[in-house]
Amino acid sequence: MPIEHIRNLAKYGVLTDPDPYDLPPEAFSAGVNVRFRNGKITGGPVFRSALVLGTANPRYTCSANPSTGLDFLFVGYQNGTVSRVQNGVEVSYTLSGYTPSVSDANWSSTTLANVTYVNRSDRAPWYLRISDSLFQNLGVVSGSPTSWDSTWTCQLLRACGGALVALNVTKGAVNSPTMVKTSSIPTAGAVPASWDQSQPNTLAVENILAEMQGPIIDAQKLGTSLCIYGNAEAWLMTPNGALSVYNFDKLPFKKGAINANCSIELDGKNYVFGPDDIWVHDGTTEKSLCDEKVREFIFSSINLSRASRCFANHNPRLKEITFAYVSGDRLVSFLTNPDGCNRQAVYNYSDGTWTFDDLPMCFGACMATLSNQLTYATVTATYATIGGSYLDQEDGYKRVPVYVGSSNAAYSLSTSLYAFDLYGQGSMVSYGVDTNATKPRYLERDGIDLDEVNSDLRGYKTVSSIYPQARLGAGAANLMINAGASDGFNVAPTFVGYQPYNGNDLYKLDFNAAGRYLSLQIKFSDYKEMSISGFDLDMKVTGNA
Repeated sequence: MPIEHIRNLAKYGVLTDPDPYDLPPEAFSAGVNVRFRNGKITGGPVFRSALVLGTANPRYTCSANPSTGLDFLFVGYQNGTVSRVQNGVEVSYTLSGYTPSVSDANWSSTTLANVTYVNRSDRAPWYLRISDSLFQNLGVVSGSPTSWDSTWTCQLLRACGGALVALNVTKGAVNSPTMVKTSSIPTAGAVPASWDQSQPNTLAVENILAEMQGPIIDAQKLGTSLCIYGNAEAWLMTPNGALSVYNFDKLPFKKGAINANCSIELDGKNYVFGPDDIWVHDGTTEKSLCDEKVREFIFSSINLSRASRCFANHNPRLKEITFAYVSGDRLVSFLTNPDGCNRQAVYNYSDGTWTFDDLPMCFGACMATLSNQLTYATVTATYATIGGSYLDQEDGYKRVPVYVGSSNAAYSLSTSLYAFDLYGQGSMVSYGVDTNATKPRYLERDGIDLDEVNSDLRGYKTVSSIYPQARLGAGAANLMINAGASDGFNVAPTFVGYQPYNGNDLYKLDFNAAGRYLSLQIKFSDYKEMSISGFDLDMKVTGNA
Protein backbone atom coordinates (compact mmCIF):
# COMPACT_ATOMS: atom_id res chain seq x y z
CA MET A 1 0.00 0.00 0.00
CA PRO A 2 1.40 3.46 -0.82
CA ILE A 3 1.80 6.08 1.87
CA GLU A 4 0.59 9.53 0.87
CA HIS A 5 2.29 12.41 2.70
CA ILE A 6 0.30 15.56 3.42
CA ARG A 7 2.46 18.37 4.82
CA ASN A 8 2.62 22.16 5.16
CA LEU A 9 -0.87 22.41 6.64
CA ALA A 10 -0.53 26.14 7.34
CA LYS A 11 -0.19 27.08 3.67
CA TYR A 12 -3.80 27.82 2.76
CA GLY A 13 -5.75 28.25 6.00
CA VAL A 14 -9.54 27.95 5.84
CA LEU A 15 -11.11 28.31 2.38
CA THR A 16 -14.88 28.05 2.73
CA ASP A 17 -16.03 29.38 -0.65
CA PRO A 18 -14.28 27.22 -3.28
CA ASP A 19 -15.71 23.77 -3.83
CA PRO A 20 -13.71 21.42 -1.55
CA TYR A 21 -13.01 19.20 -4.57
CA ASP A 22 -10.98 22.05 -6.05
CA LEU A 23 -8.79 22.53 -2.97
CA PRO A 24 -5.30 21.07 -2.55
CA PRO A 25 -5.08 18.28 0.08
CA GLU A 26 -3.45 20.52 2.71
CA ALA A 27 -6.25 23.14 2.64
CA PHE A 28 -9.28 23.05 4.96
CA SER A 29 -12.86 23.72 3.94
CA ALA A 30 -13.99 24.81 7.44
CA GLY A 31 -12.40 25.57 10.78
CA VAL A 32 -12.81 27.57 13.99
CA ASN A 33 -10.60 28.58 16.91
CA VAL A 34 -7.38 27.50 15.20
CA ARG A 35 -4.37 29.30 13.71
CA PHE A 36 -2.18 28.59 10.69
CA ARG A 37 1.33 29.69 11.64
CA ASN A 38 4.92 28.55 11.28
CA GLY A 39 4.03 25.74 8.89
CA LYS A 40 1.53 24.09 11.25
CA ILE A 41 -1.95 24.31 12.71
CA THR A 42 -2.15 25.43 16.33
CA GLY A 43 -4.92 26.28 18.75
CA GLY A 44 -6.17 29.84 18.59
CA PRO A 45 -5.82 32.25 21.52
CA VAL A 46 -7.95 31.63 24.60
CA PHE A 47 -10.22 34.04 26.44
CA ARG A 48 -8.68 34.80 29.83
CA SER A 49 -10.90 36.37 32.46
CA ALA A 50 -9.14 39.64 33.23
CA LEU A 51 -12.04 41.07 35.24
CA VAL A 52 -15.71 40.43 35.93
CA LEU A 53 -17.15 43.87 35.26
CA GLY A 54 -19.31 45.63 37.82
CA THR A 55 -21.92 47.08 35.47
CA ALA A 56 -24.20 45.21 33.07
CA ASN A 57 -24.09 45.54 29.30
CA PRO A 58 -20.63 46.81 28.29
CA ARG A 59 -20.69 48.34 24.83
CA TYR A 60 -17.18 49.61 24.10
CA THR A 61 -13.56 49.46 25.15
CA CYS A 62 -10.60 51.62 24.17
CA SER A 63 -7.10 52.36 25.37
CA ALA A 64 -4.98 55.49 25.47
CA ASN A 65 -1.21 55.42 25.34
CA PRO A 66 0.22 58.15 27.58
CA SER A 67 3.76 59.43 27.17
CA THR A 68 4.82 57.49 30.28
CA GLY A 69 3.49 54.52 32.21
CA LEU A 70 0.98 51.83 31.32
CA ASP A 71 -1.98 52.29 28.99
CA PHE A 72 -5.24 53.79 30.17
CA LEU A 73 -7.91 51.14 29.53
CA PHE A 74 -11.55 52.26 29.48
CA VAL A 75 -14.88 50.45 29.27
CA GLY A 76 -18.08 52.18 28.15
CA TYR A 77 -21.50 50.83 29.12
CA GLN A 78 -24.97 50.87 27.62
CA ASN A 79 -26.07 53.26 30.40
CA GLY A 80 -23.43 55.76 29.27
CA THR A 81 -21.02 55.40 32.19
CA VAL A 82 -17.29 54.93 31.65
CA SER A 83 -14.83 53.16 33.94
CA ARG A 84 -11.08 52.66 33.92
CA VAL A 85 -9.47 49.26 34.52
CA GLN A 86 -6.04 49.17 36.13
CA ASN A 87 -4.24 46.27 37.82
CA GLY A 88 -7.40 44.20 38.04
CA VAL A 89 -9.54 46.97 39.56
CA GLU A 90 -12.38 48.89 37.90
CA VAL A 91 -12.78 52.54 38.88
CA SER A 92 -15.56 54.87 37.71
CA TYR A 93 -14.32 57.72 35.50
CA THR A 94 -17.83 58.89 34.63
CA LEU A 95 -18.48 62.60 34.32
CA SER A 96 -19.39 64.11 37.67
CA GLY A 97 -23.17 64.45 38.07
CA TYR A 98 -23.95 62.35 35.01
CA THR A 99 -27.35 60.63 35.05
CA PRO A 100 -27.12 57.16 33.47
CA SER A 101 -29.04 56.93 30.21
CA VAL A 102 -29.53 53.59 28.43
CA SER A 103 -28.77 53.76 24.71
CA ASP A 104 -27.07 51.73 22.00
CA ALA A 105 -25.69 54.84 20.33
CA ASN A 106 -22.32 54.65 18.56
CA TRP A 107 -19.11 54.90 20.59
CA SER A 108 -15.79 56.25 19.31
CA SER A 109 -12.56 57.56 20.79
CA THR A 110 -9.33 59.29 19.92
CA THR A 111 -6.27 60.85 21.55
CA LEU A 112 -4.93 64.29 20.66
CA ALA A 113 -2.26 66.39 22.38
CA ASN A 114 -2.10 63.85 25.24
CA VAL A 115 -5.82 64.26 25.94
CA THR A 116 -8.15 61.26 25.65
CA TYR A 117 -11.61 61.70 24.11
CA VAL A 118 -14.49 59.22 24.42
CA ASN A 119 -17.64 59.95 22.47
CA ARG A 120 -21.13 58.46 22.57
CA SER A 121 -23.19 59.78 19.71
CA ASP A 122 -26.22 60.86 21.76
CA ARG A 123 -24.35 63.43 23.88
CA ALA A 124 -21.47 65.90 23.77
CA PRO A 125 -17.99 64.27 23.73
CA TRP A 126 -16.06 63.70 26.95
CA TYR A 127 -12.37 64.34 27.48
CA LEU A 128 -9.73 63.35 30.03
CA ARG A 129 -6.47 65.22 30.61
CA ILE A 130 -3.55 63.72 32.50
CA SER A 131 -4.46 65.77 35.58
CA ASP A 132 -8.15 64.74 35.55
CA SER A 133 -9.53 62.00 37.78
CA LEU A 134 -12.88 61.95 35.92
CA PHE A 135 -13.94 62.65 32.36
CA GLN A 136 -15.05 66.20 31.59
CA ASN A 137 -17.77 67.44 29.22
CA LEU A 138 -16.41 69.05 26.06
CA GLY A 139 -19.75 70.85 25.73
CA VAL A 140 -19.11 73.02 28.79
CA VAL A 141 -15.36 73.39 28.47
CA SER A 142 -15.39 77.18 28.55
CA GLY A 143 -18.88 78.43 27.85
CA SER A 144 -17.56 80.71 25.11
CA PRO A 145 -19.37 81.02 21.75
CA THR A 146 -16.41 79.43 19.98
CA SER A 147 -16.33 76.18 21.98
CA TRP A 148 -18.22 72.96 21.33
CA ASP A 149 -21.87 73.64 22.11
CA SER A 150 -23.47 71.44 24.78
CA THR A 151 -26.36 70.64 22.39
CA TRP A 152 -24.07 69.34 19.63
CA THR A 153 -23.35 65.66 19.10
CA CYS A 154 -21.50 63.62 16.48
CA GLN A 155 -21.50 60.01 15.36
CA LEU A 156 -17.69 59.84 15.27
CA LEU A 157 -14.80 61.70 16.83
CA ARG A 158 -11.37 61.39 15.22
CA ALA A 159 -8.17 63.45 14.81
CA CYS A 160 -6.48 64.75 11.66
CA GLY A 161 -3.83 67.38 10.99
CA GLY A 162 -3.48 68.19 14.70
CA ALA A 163 -7.20 68.97 15.11
CA LEU A 164 -10.22 67.13 16.44
CA VAL A 165 -12.64 66.00 13.73
CA ALA A 166 -16.35 65.52 14.39
CA LEU A 167 -18.23 63.59 11.70
CA ASN A 168 -21.96 63.18 11.05
CA VAL A 169 -22.80 66.13 13.27
CA THR A 170 -26.10 67.05 14.94
CA LYS A 171 -26.59 70.63 16.14
CA GLY A 172 -29.55 70.74 18.46
CA ALA A 173 -32.33 69.03 16.52
CA VAL A 174 -30.68 69.36 13.09
CA ASN A 175 -28.65 66.40 11.86
CA SER A 176 -26.13 66.87 9.04
CA PRO A 177 -25.16 63.26 8.27
CA THR A 178 -22.33 64.21 5.87
CA MET A 179 -20.89 67.10 7.89
CA VAL A 180 -17.19 67.15 8.78
CA LYS A 181 -16.41 69.72 11.47
CA THR A 182 -12.89 70.38 12.78
CA SER A 183 -11.51 72.26 15.76
CA SER A 184 -8.62 74.62 16.21
CA ILE A 185 -5.27 72.99 16.91
CA PRO A 186 -4.85 72.53 20.68
CA THR A 187 -1.68 72.93 22.70
CA ALA A 188 -0.19 69.95 24.54
CA GLY A 189 -2.42 68.73 27.36
CA ALA A 190 -5.31 71.05 26.44
CA VAL A 191 -8.61 70.75 24.58
CA PRO A 192 -9.25 72.86 21.44
CA ALA A 193 -10.01 76.50 22.18
CA SER A 194 -12.37 76.97 19.23
CA TRP A 195 -14.72 75.24 16.79
CA ASP A 196 -15.72 78.49 15.09
CA GLN A 197 -15.26 78.10 11.34
CA SER A 198 -16.08 81.81 10.80
CA GLN A 199 -12.69 82.82 12.23
CA PRO A 200 -9.97 81.82 9.73
CA ASN A 201 -7.16 82.23 12.25
CA THR A 202 -8.48 79.27 14.27
CA LEU A 203 -8.11 76.84 11.30
CA ALA A 204 -11.49 75.37 12.30
CA VAL A 205 -13.64 74.35 9.33
CA GLU A 206 -17.11 73.01 8.66
CA ASN A 207 -17.67 71.10 5.43
CA ILE A 208 -20.68 69.26 4.04
CA LEU A 209 -19.82 66.38 1.69
CA ALA A 210 -22.80 67.24 -0.48
CA GLU A 211 -22.11 64.55 -3.08
CA MET A 212 -21.98 61.77 -0.51
CA GLN A 213 -24.78 59.24 -0.77
CA GLY A 214 -26.03 58.44 2.73
CA PRO A 215 -24.43 59.26 6.09
CA ILE A 216 -20.84 59.10 7.25
CA ILE A 217 -20.41 55.73 8.95
CA ASP A 218 -16.72 55.39 9.84
CA ALA A 219 -13.40 57.21 9.53
CA GLN A 220 -9.81 56.07 9.84
CA LYS A 221 -6.39 57.70 9.56
CA LEU A 222 -4.45 57.03 6.38
CA GLY A 223 -0.99 58.51 6.86
CA THR A 224 -1.50 62.24 7.46
CA SER A 225 -5.01 62.10 5.96
CA LEU A 226 -8.34 60.86 7.25
CA CYS A 227 -10.36 58.40 5.16
CA ILE A 228 -14.10 58.92 5.59
CA TYR A 229 -16.45 56.03 4.81
CA GLY A 230 -20.07 55.85 3.84
CA ASN A 231 -21.92 52.64 3.18
CA ALA A 232 -20.58 52.29 -0.37
CA GLU A 233 -18.03 55.09 -0.87
CA ALA A 234 -14.92 56.65 0.61
CA TRP A 235 -13.56 60.20 0.79
CA LEU A 236 -10.06 61.40 1.68
CA MET A 237 -9.64 64.41 3.94
CA THR A 238 -6.11 65.85 3.66
CA PRO A 239 -4.49 68.88 5.38
CA ASN A 240 -3.29 71.16 2.57
CA GLY A 241 -1.58 74.12 4.29
CA ALA A 242 -3.85 76.54 2.41
CA LEU A 243 -6.65 78.83 3.54
CA SER A 244 -9.16 76.04 2.96
CA VAL A 245 -7.15 73.98 5.51
CA TYR A 246 -8.31 70.59 4.13
CA ASN A 247 -8.96 68.98 0.76
CA PHE A 248 -11.89 66.58 0.42
CA ASP A 249 -11.55 64.15 -2.48
CA LYS A 250 -13.88 61.32 -3.38
CA LEU A 251 -11.97 58.08 -3.88
CA PRO A 252 -12.70 55.90 -6.93
CA PHE A 253 -14.19 53.03 -4.92
CA LYS A 254 -17.75 51.75 -4.64
CA LYS A 255 -17.07 50.27 -1.21
CA GLY A 256 -17.55 51.49 2.33
CA ALA A 257 -17.83 50.44 5.98
CA ILE A 258 -20.51 48.40 7.71
CA ASN A 259 -20.30 50.25 11.04
CA ALA A 260 -18.22 52.62 13.12
CA ASN A 261 -14.86 51.24 14.31
CA CYS A 262 -14.71 48.81 11.38
CA SER A 263 -11.50 50.05 9.72
CA ILE A 264 -7.84 49.61 10.63
CA GLU A 265 -4.79 51.58 9.47
CA LEU A 266 -1.67 49.51 8.80
CA ASP A 267 1.44 50.14 6.68
CA GLY A 268 -0.06 52.96 4.64
CA LYS A 269 -3.31 51.11 3.98
CA ASN A 270 -6.82 50.88 5.39
CA TYR A 271 -8.37 47.46 6.01
CA VAL A 272 -12.15 47.87 5.96
CA PHE A 273 -15.07 45.68 7.04
CA GLY A 274 -17.75 46.61 4.55
CA PRO A 275 -21.43 45.61 4.23
CA ASP A 276 -20.65 43.06 1.49
CA ASP A 277 -16.86 42.68 1.43
CA ILE A 278 -13.71 42.92 3.53
CA TRP A 279 -11.30 45.03 1.53
CA VAL A 280 -8.06 47.02 1.62
CA HIS A 281 -6.91 50.20 -0.13
CA ASP A 282 -4.04 52.68 -0.12
CA GLY A 283 -6.06 55.69 -1.27
CA THR A 284 -5.43 54.88 -4.93
CA THR A 285 -6.24 51.24 -5.55
CA GLU A 286 -8.38 48.71 -3.70
CA LYS A 287 -8.86 44.96 -3.62
CA SER A 288 -10.97 42.39 -1.81
CA LEU A 289 -9.24 40.36 0.89
CA CYS A 290 -11.85 37.62 1.11
CA ASP A 291 -13.34 37.19 -2.35
CA GLU A 292 -13.04 33.60 -3.64
CA LYS A 293 -11.85 32.58 -0.18
CA VAL A 294 -14.37 33.22 2.64
CA ARG A 295 -16.58 36.09 1.42
CA GLU A 296 -19.69 34.00 0.73
CA PHE A 297 -19.40 32.21 4.07
CA ILE A 298 -19.15 35.50 6.00
CA PHE A 299 -21.85 37.50 4.25
CA SER A 300 -24.36 34.67 3.79
CA SER A 301 -24.43 34.07 7.55
CA ILE A 302 -23.96 37.59 8.95
CA ASN A 303 -26.97 39.16 10.69
CA LEU A 304 -27.10 42.59 9.04
CA SER A 305 -29.85 43.72 11.41
CA ARG A 306 -27.06 43.65 14.03
CA ALA A 307 -24.55 45.51 11.86
CA SER A 308 -24.23 48.10 14.65
CA ARG A 309 -22.41 45.42 16.68
CA CYS A 310 -19.61 44.93 14.14
CA PHE A 311 -16.06 46.04 14.92
CA ALA A 312 -12.47 45.41 13.83
CA ASN A 313 -9.22 45.07 15.76
CA HIS A 314 -5.53 44.67 14.98
CA ASN A 315 -3.26 42.19 16.79
CA PRO A 316 0.28 43.07 15.63
CA ARG A 317 1.88 40.27 17.61
CA LEU A 318 0.10 37.58 15.59
CA LYS A 319 -0.07 39.79 12.46
CA GLU A 320 -3.84 39.50 12.43
CA ILE A 321 -6.75 41.81 11.72
CA THR A 322 -10.03 40.55 13.13
CA PHE A 323 -13.53 41.44 11.94
CA ALA A 324 -16.27 40.71 14.48
CA TYR A 325 -19.95 40.25 13.68
CA VAL A 326 -23.16 38.44 14.68
CA SER A 327 -23.45 35.20 12.73
CA GLY A 328 -25.77 32.25 12.31
CA ASP A 329 -23.29 30.00 10.52
CA ARG A 330 -23.37 26.26 11.20
CA LEU A 331 -20.19 26.26 13.32
CA VAL A 332 -21.16 29.03 15.77
CA SER A 333 -20.94 27.90 19.40
CA PHE A 334 -22.78 30.89 20.95
CA LEU A 335 -26.04 30.84 19.00
CA THR A 336 -28.72 31.49 21.64
CA ASN A 337 -29.73 35.17 21.88
CA PRO A 338 -26.51 36.53 20.31
CA ASP A 339 -26.83 40.23 21.17
CA GLY A 340 -23.07 40.77 20.99
CA CYS A 341 -20.70 39.44 18.34
CA ASN A 342 -20.41 35.65 18.35
CA ARG A 343 -18.03 35.27 15.40
CA GLN A 344 -14.88 36.92 14.14
CA ALA A 345 -13.16 36.39 10.81
CA VAL A 346 -9.38 36.44 11.27
CA TYR A 347 -7.10 37.64 8.46
CA ASN A 348 -3.37 37.01 8.72
CA TYR A 349 -1.80 39.80 6.65
CA SER A 350 1.60 38.09 6.70
CA ASP A 351 0.53 35.08 4.61
CA GLY A 352 -3.00 36.00 3.50
CA THR A 353 -4.74 33.09 5.25
CA TRP A 354 -8.17 33.17 6.92
CA THR A 355 -9.61 31.43 9.95
CA PHE A 356 -12.54 32.02 12.33
CA ASP A 357 -13.10 32.34 16.09
CA ASP A 358 -16.08 31.96 18.39
CA LEU A 359 -16.66 35.18 20.35
CA PRO A 360 -18.45 35.14 23.74
CA MET A 361 -21.02 37.88 22.94
CA CYS A 362 -18.45 40.68 22.52
CA PHE A 363 -19.07 44.38 21.81
CA GLY A 364 -15.61 45.83 21.31
CA ALA A 365 -11.88 45.21 21.38
CA CYS A 366 -8.61 47.12 21.60
CA MET A 367 -4.93 46.55 22.30
CA ALA A 368 -3.85 47.41 25.83
CA THR A 369 -1.42 46.59 28.61
CA LEU A 370 -2.91 44.56 31.47
CA SER A 371 -0.67 44.73 34.50
CA ASN A 372 -1.71 42.19 37.12
CA GLN A 373 0.88 41.65 39.82
CA LEU A 374 0.18 38.31 41.52
CA THR A 375 1.37 36.79 44.77
CA TYR A 376 0.80 33.36 46.27
CA ALA A 377 -1.75 35.02 48.56
CA THR A 378 -3.74 36.70 45.75
CA VAL A 379 -3.66 34.21 42.90
CA THR A 380 -6.92 32.29 42.43
CA ALA A 381 -6.44 30.54 39.06
CA THR A 382 -4.84 27.13 38.82
CA TYR A 383 -1.41 26.48 37.32
CA ALA A 384 -3.12 24.61 34.47
CA THR A 385 -5.15 27.62 33.31
CA ILE A 386 -3.02 30.64 34.22
CA GLY A 387 -1.02 32.48 31.58
CA GLY A 388 2.16 34.50 31.36
CA SER A 389 5.42 33.69 33.10
CA TYR A 390 7.44 34.73 36.13
CA LEU A 391 9.21 37.31 33.95
CA ASP A 392 5.85 38.73 32.85
CA GLN A 393 5.22 39.65 36.47
CA GLU A 394 8.05 42.17 36.08
CA ASP A 395 6.93 43.36 32.65
CA GLY A 396 3.41 44.76 32.31
CA TYR A 397 4.15 46.67 29.10
CA LYS A 398 3.17 43.95 26.62
CA ARG A 399 -0.03 44.77 24.79
CA VAL A 400 -2.65 42.07 24.36
CA PRO A 401 -6.06 42.11 22.62
CA VAL A 402 -8.75 43.03 25.15
CA TYR A 403 -12.45 42.29 24.57
CA VAL A 404 -15.59 43.20 26.49
CA GLY A 405 -18.47 40.71 26.54
CA SER A 406 -21.93 40.58 28.06
CA SER A 407 -23.47 37.93 30.29
CA ASN A 408 -25.52 35.07 28.84
CA ALA A 409 -27.14 32.51 31.11
CA ALA A 410 -27.43 29.89 28.36
CA TYR A 411 -23.63 29.65 28.18
CA SER A 412 -22.74 30.64 31.78
CA LEU A 413 -21.03 33.80 30.54
CA SER A 414 -20.37 36.69 32.90
CA THR A 415 -20.11 40.37 32.02
CA SER A 416 -16.38 40.30 31.49
CA LEU A 417 -13.23 41.97 30.35
CA TYR A 418 -11.26 39.30 28.47
CA ALA A 419 -7.62 39.06 27.53
CA PHE A 420 -7.37 37.24 24.20
CA ASP A 421 -4.05 35.49 24.75
CA LEU A 422 -2.18 32.43 23.57
CA TYR A 423 -2.00 29.40 25.85
CA GLY A 424 1.42 28.08 26.84
CA GLN A 425 4.37 29.36 24.84
CA GLY A 426 3.75 32.96 23.84
CA SER A 427 1.25 33.70 26.61
CA MET A 428 1.69 37.22 28.00
CA VAL A 429 -0.79 37.82 30.84
CA SER A 430 -1.37 35.99 34.10
CA TYR A 431 -5.11 35.42 34.10
CA GLY A 432 -6.93 32.11 34.15
CA VAL A 433 -8.69 30.72 31.08
CA ASP A 434 -12.43 31.30 31.05
CA THR A 435 -13.50 27.81 30.00
CA ASN A 436 -17.07 28.97 29.32
CA ALA A 437 -15.88 31.65 26.88
CA THR A 438 -13.22 29.49 25.16
CA LYS A 439 -14.66 26.95 22.75
CA PRO A 440 -13.13 23.78 21.20
CA ARG A 441 -10.89 23.80 18.14
CA TYR A 442 -12.37 22.25 15.03
CA LEU A 443 -11.21 21.58 11.45
CA GLU A 444 -12.98 20.01 8.52
CA ARG A 445 -12.03 18.98 5.02
CA ASP A 446 -14.44 17.48 2.52
CA GLY A 447 -13.90 16.26 -1.02
CA ILE A 448 -10.29 15.06 -0.96
CA ASP A 449 -9.93 13.54 -4.43
CA LEU A 450 -6.11 13.27 -4.45
CA ASP A 451 -5.76 14.65 -7.98
CA GLU A 452 -2.43 16.09 -6.87
CA VAL A 453 -0.94 12.60 -6.50
CA ASN A 454 -2.35 11.44 -9.86
CA SER A 455 -5.18 9.43 -8.36
CA ASP A 456 -8.03 9.40 -10.89
CA LEU A 457 -11.58 10.28 -9.84
CA ARG A 458 -12.74 6.84 -10.96
CA GLY A 459 -10.33 5.22 -8.50
CA TYR A 460 -11.91 3.69 -5.38
CA LYS A 461 -9.68 4.77 -2.49
CA THR A 462 -9.36 2.93 0.81
CA VAL A 463 -7.63 4.62 3.73
CA SER A 464 -6.75 1.97 6.29
CA SER A 465 -4.74 4.12 8.71
CA ILE A 466 -3.78 7.72 9.41
CA TYR A 467 -0.53 8.72 11.12
CA PRO A 468 -0.86 12.33 12.35
CA GLN A 469 2.25 14.46 12.76
CA ALA A 470 1.04 16.32 15.83
CA ARG A 471 2.08 17.45 19.32
CA LEU A 472 -0.05 17.95 22.42
CA GLY A 473 0.83 19.97 25.50
CA ALA A 474 1.32 18.44 28.92
CA GLY A 475 -1.97 17.30 30.41
CA ALA A 476 -3.92 18.02 27.24
CA ALA A 477 -6.92 15.97 26.18
CA ASN A 478 -6.62 13.64 23.20
CA LEU A 479 -6.86 14.99 19.68
CA MET A 480 -9.93 13.43 18.05
CA ILE A 481 -9.80 12.60 14.33
CA ASN A 482 -12.56 11.26 12.15
CA ALA A 483 -12.30 9.94 8.59
CA GLY A 484 -15.01 9.34 6.05
CA ALA A 485 -15.64 8.91 2.36
CA SER A 486 -18.33 9.17 -0.28
CA ASP A 487 -18.81 7.33 -3.55
CA GLY A 488 -20.37 10.17 -5.50
CA PHE A 489 -19.62 13.81 -6.17
CA ASN A 490 -23.00 14.84 -4.80
CA VAL A 491 -23.13 12.39 -1.90
CA ALA A 492 -22.47 13.35 1.72
CA PRO A 493 -19.54 11.43 3.27
CA THR A 494 -20.10 8.55 5.66
CA PHE A 495 -17.78 8.83 8.65
CA VAL A 496 -16.24 5.90 10.52
CA GLY A 497 -16.17 7.61 13.93
CA TYR A 498 -13.72 9.72 15.93
CA GLN A 499 -10.45 8.05 16.98
CA PRO A 500 -8.22 9.45 19.78
CA TYR A 501 -4.63 10.53 19.19
CA ASN A 502 -2.06 11.55 21.81
CA GLY A 503 1.27 11.10 20.01
CA ASN A 504 2.47 8.43 22.42
CA ASP A 505 0.64 5.12 22.59
CA LEU A 506 -2.25 6.42 20.47
CA TYR A 507 -0.22 7.44 17.44
CA LYS A 508 -1.85 5.35 14.70
CA LEU A 509 -5.52 5.67 13.79
CA ASP A 510 -7.28 2.80 12.02
CA PHE A 511 -10.31 3.70 9.92
CA ASN A 512 -10.73 1.58 6.79
CA ALA A 513 -12.68 4.39 5.11
CA ALA A 514 -13.43 3.65 1.45
CA GLY A 515 -14.80 5.78 -1.38
CA ARG A 516 -13.85 7.99 -4.27
CA TYR A 517 -13.80 11.19 -2.17
CA LEU A 518 -12.29 11.32 1.31
CA SER A 519 -13.17 13.61 4.24
CA LEU A 520 -11.51 14.51 7.56
CA GLN A 521 -12.80 16.03 10.78
CA ILE A 522 -10.46 17.10 13.60
CA LYS A 523 -11.72 18.10 17.02
CA PHE A 524 -9.77 19.25 20.08
CA SER A 525 -12.02 19.94 23.06
CA ASP A 526 -9.18 21.28 25.25
CA TYR A 527 -7.70 24.79 25.37
CA LYS A 528 -4.13 23.60 26.00
CA GLU A 529 -1.30 23.51 23.47
CA MET A 530 -1.83 21.60 20.25
CA SER A 531 -0.09 21.59 16.88
CA ILE A 532 -0.54 19.59 13.66
CA SER A 533 2.00 19.82 10.86
CA GLY A 534 1.07 16.87 8.65
CA PHE A 535 -0.47 13.44 8.03
CA ASP A 536 0.52 10.17 6.47
CA LEU A 537 -2.34 8.30 4.80
CA ASP A 538 -1.91 4.55 4.45
CA MET A 539 -4.13 3.97 1.44
CA LYS A 540 -4.65 2.07 -1.78
CA VAL A 541 -6.72 2.41 -4.94
CA THR A 542 -8.76 -0.76 -5.26
CA GLY A 543 -10.56 -0.35 -8.55
CA ASN A 544 -11.64 1.80 -11.45
CA ALA A 545 -15.34 2.10 -12.17
